[in-house]
Amino acid sequence: MPPRSVVLIGFMAAGKTTVGRALASLLRFEFCDTDEMIAASAGRTVEEIFAAGGEDGFRALERDAVVQAAARPGRVIACGGGAVLAVRNYGVLKGAGPIVYLRTSVEELLARLGTGEGRPLLRGDPAEAVPRLLSERAPAYETAADLVVDTDGREAAEVAGEIASKLP
Repeated sequence: MPPRSVVLIGFMAAGKTTVGRALASLLRFEFCDTDEMIAASAGRTVEEIFAAGGEDGFRALERDAVVQAAARPGRVIACGGGAVLAVRNYGVLKGAGPIVYLRTSVEELLARLGTGEGRPLLRGDPAEAVPRLLSERAPAYETAADLVVDTDGREAAEVAGEIASKLP
């Protein structure tokens, strides 16, 4: 029996959206990206939301998006990099289905993120921000995860296939 839904977590640029779309196709599930849901409901980009309301304003919208995404079964849910750090979000997501951590090295993240444009938490120097934020978040990602999948140097379809083959 397939899981109710599957939740993808990990740092920004870990591949949650790309892998999520591929996994949803494999499982014949609907795909939901909480950052896309937030932007659509607010009528603004994530960057604009951060500029207007700061991280606290964004996280409030994120809580609503997490609840909405987890409300129906048969979904692959790609969460923003900080979503699972909030205990309330973690509880909602854990109830939705298995949580999969897409683990990516600092070096790979920096290569994927480039200048960090459009990423409010990376303003300034991504080479400083990424290792710091990842070291703060990685323990929570590891603890929350039912499954950890490494993404360095791998195509989304390969990662999605590995996840699909390891789901309960």
